[in-house]
Amino acid sequence: MNRIIAIILLLAIQLPLMSQWASVAYFQVNRNYIAKNLCENRDKPKLNCNGQCYLAKKLKAAEDKEQKSNSQRLEKMPEIQLTCQAFSRLTFEVSLSDVSEDHFPAASMSVQSSLHLPFHPPRHC
Repeated sequence: MNRIIAIILLLAIQLPLMSQWASVAYFQVNRNYIAKNLCENRDKPKLNCNGQCYLAKKLKAAEDKEQKSNSQRLEKMPEIQLTCQAFSRLTFEVSLSDVSEDHFPAASMSVQSSLHLPFHPPRHC
């Protein structure tokens, strides 16, 4: 059952890609009819068009239709805006007065960093 669902989904995804192949297959099957009745150059046998103008027109129409549907999809897509507020300076204070003075002396550190400056990794000695 899962295999059947997977095949159906795969075919549904590939369907838009098959539209041009369907036009070419239709042209190959009905080449004589197209050359005699639908070809724009049927009155000019020296050109040896044999309906290829009809095929080119159909392929161009399919491509235009695909581009139009893609542009419509992009127009309907919601716009997402991401914003980030830049902070010029951050200040951190760490107080280590709770640690016993035998091992660590009481210290007060103040760290200031500027986010607008590029990050430089620490240098190895």
